[in-house]
Amino acid sequence: MTNSRKFSVSVVIPNYNGQHLLEDTIKSAYEALVSSEISDFEIIVSDDSSTDESLDLVRNLFPDVIRLKSEVNTGFAGNMNRGITLASKDLVCFLNSDVHLTSGYFKSQLPLFEDSKTFGVMGAIFDQESKVVQDGAKIARIQLLRIESNKNNFSHTDLLPTLFLSGANALVRKEYLAQLGGFCELFNPYYSEDVDLGIHAWRNGWRLYFQPLAICYHAQSSTIKKLPNKKVSMIAKRNKHYVHFLHLPPMLNWIYLKINFLSSIGQLLIGNTLHMKSLLAVFKQLKKLQKERINRLKRANNTTRLNIWQVKRVIDGMTHISTKDGVPS
Repeated sequence: MTNSRKFSVSVVIPNYNGQHLLEDTIKSAYEALVSSEISDFEIIVSDDSSTDESLDLVRNLFPDVIRLKSEVNTGFAGNMNRGITLASKDLVCFLNSDVHLTSGYFKSQLPLFEDSKTFGVMGAIFDQESKVVQDGAKIARIQLLRIESNKNNFSHTDLLPTLFLSGANALVRKEYLAQLGGFCELFNPYYSEDVDLGIHAWRNGWRLYFQPLAICYHAQSSTIKKLPNKKVSMIAKRNKHYVHFLHLPPMLNWIYLKINFLSSIGQLLIGNTLHMKSLLAVFKQLKKLQKERINRLKRANNTTRLNIWQVKRVIDGMTHISTKDGVPS
């Protein structure tokens, strides 16, 4: 496979107090870019109001790396969007500060962008120490009104469609990303913003792939795991509700919320407050969620928007992807 068009790449690394991680991650990014024969690239570290000396380290060790510091901590979506805004290349690679790319990482991904329908590609993520697979293609599953997004489909050799691209290592087309408005910042501080972006892209008629020949390693647990479990669980559940609100048809959307409200009352009766707290957090943001849904329709212009069930049919029909010179056919 060759990079016949010579795509340029911006690597955007979101950072929050990751001083101990950045050196190895940036080194791996440089090696992956050069060994993939990408001559036109840039690396951007987007800092989310860190209190350590992350940016000083980057300035001293990697003076060519672009540094961007926010005075306010917003969370993943906001931090990534600031970095994406600065990105000037054809493709943008989202790279978590604790993920290390391998040599030639982009070689098997770049040919997929010869197809104008390709929105983005992700590689296989393995644990750095155990070498166990952590992430693969995500199967689109819809049960009644419930969108399931975390079921993995993995292959060591075959190109697969995926419902969404991991925010840890995705390579996406900048032009299409801009059309979607980047990550939805309602999902701040973390969780499900990559699920939402992936479904959003599919609904616009683009395609997302998992390329197992592109390998990277997850080096260390993220800071999210250090936060109180109850807070993390509430945000995770709230953001799953956000995904449903933004992607279910309006009438079914309200049925979904009513069903979950009744379920939350049942949970309260047995002393579980998590479900009700997450649902109340959704109701507090209803006006913003409705505005986001309207804005997406406006940005789509005359593009035919697929519904979530049509997206599932498209993905299911791509189970066996034939390629020629690395390009889906």
